[in-house]
Amino acid sequence: MTRRSGTNWSWIRWLIESNLCEHPEFETCFRLEHKIRSLGQGLFHRNYLFEVAGRVLVLRLSKIERNVQNQKEAVKRLRAEAKTLDALGAQDLPFDVPKLVCLVNEDGPDPVGLIETAVDGYPLTDFCRRIEPEFPLKVVAEIAATVHGLPKSRFMHLTMRSGARTHVEERVRELPESLFERFTEAARARDWIVGHLPEERAATVLHGDLLPQNLLFDHRNDDRVGVLDWECAKIGDPAYDLAIVTCGHRKPLGVPNGMRRIVEYYNQKAACKVSPGDVLIHEMLFHLNWTADAVKRRERNEFGGHGPEHFAAALGSLINRAVGVKRNDDQDG
Repeated sequence: MTRRSGTNWSWIRWLIESNLCEHPEFETCFRLEHKIRSLGQGLFHRNYLFEVAGRVLVLRLSKIERNVQNQKEAVKRLRAEAKTLDALGAQDLPFDVPKLVCLVNEDGPDPVGLIETAVDGYPLTDFCRRIEPEFPLKVVAEIAATVHGLPKSRFMHLTMRSGARTHVEERVRELPESLFERFTEAARARDWIVGHLPEERAATVLHGDLLPQNLLFDHRNDDRVGVLDWECAKIGDPAYDLAIVTCGHRKPLGVPNGMRRIVEYYNQKAACKVSPGDVLIHEMLFHLNWTADAVKRRERNEFGGHGPEHFAAALGSLINRAVGVKRNDDQDG
């Protein structure tokens, strides 16, 4: 991948034209006649909207990585996302997903992005919270339950864990030992997780980033929902997808007691149930990872964002809440 700074619109236009010219659905010498528009960026991609031959498409361009190893990971993610979109296209889904048009190459065999069809709608929180505060939680829970019910045999290209407990244990092992030596809260969180490992329920297909901005609500089309950004898809503990949304907040998506509410909505639809305690485990793991990342940024003299002490303090709050969550889980059980 060539390192670039800023937005080189001429290069992006050339990238789109040169790759679509080789695609059988397009003429070999076509040119874009409409403006390319930035759609912002996600965790791994910068996204650009454009129109060609009456179709609205999106270029998802991989972010330039720091070193060769990270570039290899970026290529791996792109190829996995392309396979995921193909696998989703073969399913009869109650929601819309982008359709893969092609992988995008620049000057070598490794892809630098992909082109997919655009999905109609508005981000879930932009439109729905005005109608009913808990509506986004319901939609996320229903989408998660559907994704978790997809056949794993069609997604064998994804990173896979055998079960929920294996997923949690793997995430714990990935954390640096120095984190627990430096922060008492981190050691307490790890000990709580190890002492409350989830039952060995089967792993499921996960979206991996079911935040409301990745869910588009189309009120003009029977309230159809579109699900975007499948780059983080994997196979693992279903509670992980819910924790991505709740993130340890006291009011997830602005809803008091929102973590317990999303679990309730999820369990109404899902074949395999989860508990608030299962979600809390992954919330703690996210904060442990954020603490570790903040330590690395400080060591590299990178400034901006919260420091490790902020995330360690949040871990302390999560541990205090964990006692009440576990007590309620035991009572519910």
